[in-house]
Amino acid sequence: MYEPKYYIVFDIERNFRPYQSDAPTEIVDIGAIKIEASTMSIIEVFSSLVKPTASLSRHTTKLTGITKQDVKGAEKFPKVIEQFRKFLGEDYMLVTWGKEDYGFLTEDCARYNVKCPNLEKERRFDLQRFVFHAYKELFVNPPSLKLAVAQLALEWEGKQHRAFDDAKNTANIFLTAAKQKDIRKRYKRNVELILVKNGVLTDKGRKKMKRWVFKEVKRSGHCRLTWNTFMKSKTWENVLEQYHFDNPTLLLLQNYFNTALKKAKQQLQILAAMNNQK
Repeated sequence: MYEPKYYIVFDIERNFRPYQSDAPTEIVDIGAIKIEASTMSIIEVFSSLVKPTASLSRHTTKLTGITKQDVKGAEKFPKVIEQFRKFLGEDYMLVTWGKEDYGFLTEDCARYNVKCPNLEKERRFDLQRFVFHAYKELFVNPPSLKLAVAQLALEWEGKQHRAFDDAKNTANIFLTAAKQKDIRKRYKRNVELILVKNGVLTDKGRKKMKRWVFKEVKRSGHCRLTWNTFMKSKTWENVLEQYHFDNPTLLLLQNYFNTALKKAKQQLQILAAMNNQK
């Protein structure tokens, strides 16, 4: 395992729309905590709003509390990412709750054709995955950040879905886990997932598949998702890190894929309609 000089716990919020749109889902908020690895002490912080090119969505404002007025005077992404890279330095490991933020950074760096921070796998630490496996007695499923804070008997700090506050709570979990567990160890758990019974998908199996497909369609905005592209997606990559499927089970999931995709599209349409009404 890579031994960094600093751990950088960070979080990102985007200008998100829970419906199909041509507008980009750009980063609008970055927050980070720098922790010295030798002392496990917080030594520096970073927090910045980012001015998007598209109008801030109502969904983003409702979720984060960030308003159009808030981002009006903010710097655009190229300037903010330059400042963030200076904050990171060179010898660091990134700590996040889940993996999605790496994709968001990569997408916006490519969009603006600017240099991206070093996001190599050896520089990443997925704290959500670590907590799920290291504290198997506390969690049946990978926990939300809020649930993990509660289950580890910590106090939530700040507002949920603001980048710096989420980063601060993630850092609190990370520091707690570092005291109670070996953060260099790769913990594993045996998860029994009954997807198939008597040669057919169980209700739980169908629900799981629908949830995975919905998550990928929502994440990528790709309503023309196919089984082959789904199998190559980040969502499926995350599923495979937790579960093992034999060939008969994979075939049943593949046969149910189109139904799951249809239901995912219907759910997104309902969410879009609800948002438009608001």
